[in-house]
Amino acid sequence: MSHSIIDYVLFNANKDFDEIPFNRIDALIFAQLSYLNYTGIVEDTRSESPGVYLHEIAEHEKFPEIFTLPRSAENNTKLFNAVAYSKRYGKVRAKFYEDIAEKDSDTQFCGVVFVLPKNLNVISFRGTDSTILGWKENCNMLYKYPVSSQEISVAYVDKVIPRLRGKVIVTGHSKGGNLAIYSSVYCNKKNKKKIERIISFDSPGFTEEFVNDEAYINTLPKISKFVPEESMIGMLLTDKSKVHIVKSDGIGFYQHDPFMWQIDGTTFVPGTKIVMRAKIIDTTFNEWVFGFAPEQREQFLEGMFLLVEKTNEADSPTFRQWMENLLTNIPLALDAVKGLSPQDRALSAKVIRQFFTSMGSSVVANQKNYFSERIKKLPIIKGNF
Repeated sequence: MSHSIIDYVLFNANKDFDEIPFNRIDALIFAQLSYLNYTGIVEDTRSESPGVYLHEIAEHEKFPEIFTLPRSAENNTKLFNAVAYSKRYGKVRAKFYEDIAEKDSDTQFCGVVFVLPKNLNVISFRGTDSTILGWKENCNMLYKYPVSSQEISVAYVDKVIPRLRGKVIVTGHSKGGNLAIYSSVYCNKKNKKKIERIISFDSPGFTEEFVNDEAYINTLPKISKFVPEESMIGMLLTDKSKVHIVKSDGIGFYQHDPFMWQIDGTTFVPGTKIVMRAKIIDTTFNEWVFGFAPEQREQFLEGMFLLVEKTNEADSPTFRQWMENLLTNIPLALDAVKGLSPQDRALSAKVIRQFFTSMGSSVVANQKNYFSERIKKLPIIKGNF
């Protein structure tokens, strides 16, 4: 019978890291804990504080505020409470919390360090938090290299590692996994030696320039990447990391949610392969990305987010909330398009037409290949028809 990361914490609450050594499930738990808002509780990199024990966070007057970010608040509450009062994680301290959100530079970054017993440290980077700002920076990766959060992650690692005793594991989920890899590749060589492992969970890949860099290639032996069978984020762009496939209880995009990943004992339930519908989406998307010049991708994505901004009368912080106002936003979108100059309208129409033509032809081609392969595998039946 498979379990979730919350079940894992509860089942092993009384088993410390001597009894069950740190493993990939623990890494995912710390990656998920980076999605919480520790502002006013855990001090930043300017502090010399030894850190705050997790149970002290649970007893802090600002404790309810750590779940205010728009992502899995209910499950995060269950997970943190299970972790905070367990023997296994009871002596874990959180420190060096940095949270940066700058709309002008399309920057969304968050990092935190968890200090475990026996001189083991986990640097955890937050993934996209579902805000429009977070997703805009994510999309910037499609045409810009590096994005600001990647540069900040390198500076963060170089600031904290010299102040940590013992070995270091760097981890993150979604964009956080991308930052874990990027920062470990480009941090100071002396700091890199202290990094024992880099564990990425369903994180998007990189540009061709990055994956062909000798610094990345030399770091590959330390990198482990885990993705669900219907991965729609972790297979985007380019990556040469060793990929481990995981079973998930989620359907479609919801497989991206770590709370859906299946666990058996101290490891993930292994998946068999990336399913065809996810492959079609990933391949189609990558064909579009690499089929257009960076300036064309930038033009399209800037136009898309400008449209979101112009129609966001309610100032919705997340895409989900923006979609909830879709009936209001559609007329505003049409008005925004009408307001463009004839030249800009023609250019926008051209980019959108190319985008959907490319996406459509790729989907058709991939579907044909899929069904032709299925037909080839059908058994031959002899007899009269």
